[in-house]
Amino acid sequence: MLEMRHRVEEGAMGDRLLETLARRKSWLDRLGLGLLVFLATLIAGLMGGASAQEVETVRVATFNAYLLSPIFKCANAQFADCLLQIPGETEKQAEHLADTILADTSRFDIIAINEAWDEDAKQVLIGKLSHDYPNYVGKIDAPLVKLRPQAIRDAITSLDPAAAVAIYGQPIEKIDGEDSGLMLFAKKDFDFLPLPDDSFKWGSGDGETLDATGEVGFTLYEHCGGVDCLSAKGAAIVRLLHKPSQSKYTVVFTHMQADYFDKNPPERHADAREAQFAQVEKLIETTLSPLSDAQRRRERVLVMGDLNIPIFHGTPTEWTGRFATSGTYWTDGYYDSWAVTNPADPGISNYIDGERYDYILASPQPYRSGGIEGPICVQHVTIPVDFVDLESDHNLVTADLNLGNFFCHPGIAYKVNMTKVGVGGKPREEEVIDSQDGQDVTQIRYPGSMQWFHVVRSDAGTYSIGPSTEDVKIDIFLPDNMTTPIASYYGKTSKIVDRERTMYVHTYALPREFYIRATGKDRAYTGDYALLVRRHTCATKEEACLLQPGEAPQGATLSKAGGLFGTQNEAWFAFDVVGQADSGADQTVKLFAEGLPDAGNYKAELEDFTNTNGSAAPAFEEKGTERKLSDAMGDGSTGYIVIRQGTPGGADVPVWAFMETSVRNLELKALICEDETNPELGSDDIYTKLSIDSRSLRFPASGEREFDCDDSADHKDWMAFFGPRNLTFVSHAGMKVIEEDDSSPDDPSRLRDFPDLPMGVSSIDGVRTPLIWNFEGGRYRLNYELRMRQNKSVKPAP
Repeated sequence: MLEMRHRVEEGAMGDRLLETLARRKSWLDRLGLGLLVFLATLIAGLMGGASAQEVETVRVATFNAYLLSPIFKCANAQFADCLLQIPGETEKQAEHLADTILADTSRFDIIAINEAWDEDAKQVLIGKLSHDYPNYVGKIDAPLVKLRPQAIRDAITSLDPAAAVAIYGQPIEKIDGEDSGLMLFAKKDFDFLPLPDDSFKWGSGDGETLDATGEVGFTLYEHCGGVDCLSAKGAAIVRLLHKPSQSKYTVVFTHMQADYFDKNPPERHADAREAQFAQVEKLIETTLSPLSDAQRRRERVLVMGDLNIPIFHGTPTEWTGRFATSGTYWTDGYYDSWAVTNPADPGISNYIDGERYDYILASPQPYRSGGIEGPICVQHVTIPVDFVDLESDHNLVTADLNLGNFFCHPGIAYKVNMTKVGVGGKPREEEVIDSQDGQDVTQIRYPGSMQWFHVVRSDAGTYSIGPSTEDVKIDIFLPDNMTTPIASYYGKTSKIVDRERTMYVHTYALPREFYIRATGKDRAYTGDYALLVRRHTCATKEEACLLQPGEAPQGATLSKAGGLFGTQNEAWFAFDVVGQADSGADQTVKLFAEGLPDAGNYKAELEDFTNTNGSAAPAFEEKGTERKLSDAMGDGSTGYIVIRQGTPGGADVPVWAFMETSVRNLELKALICEDETNPELGSDDIYTKLSIDSRSLRFPASGEREFDCDDSADHKDWMAFFGPRNLTFVSHAGMKVIEEDDSSPDDPSRLRDFPDLPMGVSSIDGVRTPLIWNFEGGRYRLNYELRMRQNKSVKPAP
């Protein structure tokens, strides 16, 4: 099929030609105007030019930045000591955040930030981001001491009144609390628009403070609970013109009432959030009320922020009531984009509470069909891994938006249905996806478009997957982690000639269910492609199934006599040994062949085996239908398990193989002080001792690291403050956290062992389940990741 490339400039050429023709006044011009208009339209069409509205790739993000002001850090009896230690601390966190955003600005077009209460941190963000994001909201504040004086006094009393007086330098009755903590940044592709109805326009009223480059609406939440009443939490609304598409975006960004599960008993505030959602509804509907029905259908409305709706603490009744109850405003008019696109991924955005608090709500409904006139398609929602290492207790959540297209988000992914055929006397199982009911459905139709494909099988398998052009990029995701793509087994693409087409494939060992995402080579690309999904039958060495440690068994079928799709008497399973302990010890590798019904007619053999430690090939042990071998193997060892049947029987025989290893890859991410040890004067001087296999290592190598976390967490990146991030072992690993300046019996240096990987589990996310040290009055947490194998390619293409 012809490749189509949309260019807004070419479409504009046709528009300009029409305008020129319309300005001609002579009788002769008017006589030929109809023909010329036809020709101009034809020329514009032949150019393949997309109209402006066909270029709408927008990426949005929301982040609870944890840029706390002094009152949220030092409101305790040791406030004087705390205030001496925190200068410059939050500014460094803001610099870290800004640098992480600027490392790749193509990822975000609009960024909503909440919990940015520190004034100097705000200026750091504005100073560093405003060049690339010139449209911004820098500060929104309200006169709380006038609007809710009693609520502020109650919040201060719940903290430490003496600390509050010292921090603000005013008596309690004059303390005005904190601002909203809300900020927003948008790229130069956007312009601020006036609010259609300015009833909520902020900045000109008595005591209202606004620092922004355009009009902003704001509603201060009337209902609050506990310490939340100390800040001007609310919802802000802006209207932005996306210049490339001329689409209008209404963006609401907010930080809602929090629950406090660490209190005894836990403080829950669903009633406050209920009232806050009602205020947001009024803010949106009032502001957009002048729009016609047609304008409202074309309006892109997003609500982003830390909504603090718990899902995993008890039953998710609040979430269900808000987003899964027909007939209500928020269910009928909006949807939780994470839940729609990533239903099996928990999407934890706050690991301390183990909750998904941070949301991007889209309107009105998930895209199903309708092209440009349909709702915007939220193509993919993710948690970028580099933001996990920031100092915040939250993760950034981002969504990729575009015009609707076939299979544009995982919820409407194409259901891959591979069929078996016989090729050269051997079975082959594949599907080439190109057209459906005579219509070409595999297209990167618009710049930035995505297409999704869904594979569900009864068991794991090896796949070769790829498009018919190198200009289309393929990524593989697992349902429970839609952020990090799975690395292919081989580092480079291979070419497969399929009839008249050449497919550029990567090969993967994959579980029973996974998603395939197709994107252009860059954000500007559009074009046609076909997609090959081929499941290896393991019938030959060239189409061997790939074993990876800790993953589900790979299966094959030895065919019965007179099989419909050819004869398969062999099943080939390739394995490669990767990694060695830092101590130099080899890993112990176990290889299994299963399902061999008759030892006389069925054999499992090791072929093309090389052990890099020089050892000879071990022999298989036979036990019933199982064959097993175990040996110490060096990094780079390789070979094949081959299961053969002598004479085909009257039925197909399923067989499978799998691999286990003792090697463990430990990635140390961050050591976090959640609560300083008692007494909370000065700071904790901390070092660690790591017991790994037969060695004992001290991190840092000398000295200590200073932690101060009287009332807010102190987060220290492991590699920046302690030492090497990645360690490999084969036997055991454990860690002690030692407070150098306090060796009293109350604060013992307890050894915490890293957990072993249970059978069938290949990794542990130690950010969700960290190691914890509970001292007397103090608490430290280690974020880590433990893997049987790293998510990297194993070797170059064969």
